[in-house]
Amino acid sequence: MGGIVISEISFLHNAESGKNNWWRYLLTIVATWGAQIALGMVIWIALMIILVMQGDLSLTTYYKYLYDPFFILPLTLIGSVASFIVLYLFIRFIHIRSFTSVITTKLKINWMRILKGVGLWLAILGTITVISLLIQPEGYQFTFNSRTFGILLIISLITFPIQASFEEVFFRGYLMQWFGLLSKKPIIPLVATSLIFGIVHLMNGANMTVSIFPVIEASIMGLMLGIITLGEDSIETAMGIHIINNIYAALIVSTEGSVLGDVPSVLSSSYDPYSSILWSVIIALVAIVIIFWGKKDKLFAIFK
Repeated sequence: MGGIVISEISFLHNAESGKNNWWRYLLTIVATWGAQIALGMVIWIALMIILVMQGDLSLTTYYKYLYDPFFILPLTLIGSVASFIVLYLFIRFIHIRSFTSVITTKLKINWMRILKGVGLWLAILGTITVISLLIQPEGYQFTFNSRTFGILLIISLITFPIQASFEEVFFRGYLMQWFGLLSKKPIIPLVATSLIFGIVHLMNGANMTVSIFPVIEASIMGLMLGIITLGEDSIETAMGIHIINNIYAALIVSTEGSVLGDVPSVLSSSYDPYSSILWSVIIALVAIVIIFWGKKDKLFAIFK
């Protein structure tokens, strides 16, 4: 192999199956995200046309939809479904490889690992919320709305499993495996995909303004999910964590001015970027320690 050390991470080896020309990856990435962007633009244009026909295309009306979770969440669902379908088709028929290979090294998906990720992250977030409420109760507001919560619950339980699963398959599966072909050191695909994951969250700041803080937080989240993926040779636990993280942020504790708009969650908290980043680091380390307790060799393999 010309002196190149082959990575010990079996999950990264999955990319060696099928066809892996650079143009196949470029075409897949453009088509996958292009489908979501194009469909979103069509929906927004259709909405604008309807508002014009009704004579109600004012800036107030536009912002009403822009920050309405009951419009944003279905829009997210539609875009994620479109991207998921395109990604699946391109992996199967452009790369000529199994779709399961971007999820796990096994022949079948381990649904219990997904549930493990859900349970673990829910326990961590719940504990952090209780501690924060006891230490700084003034930082939270009770925003539960019985008239709209049921609708939010249904939409969230449909949207986030699909949206978060798509992002995990794309970033921690497809993209990470591609970078694994380019570099035999697992740390390279881990860092690269985490940074890209952070950058795509650039507009997740308060009121959808460009902010570096969501990028840092998302990158930390990406690093944690990437480490778990490489250490377990699958994205299943990471998928469960990502799903419940988004559901929790919409239903239990939302952040004022979040990208989802004014979500009628149970609680709403003010946004302090510095403390938020600190908590992100803490809970990421806690999750990694719990998952890899007694399995240090798996972690060492990532950073070789």
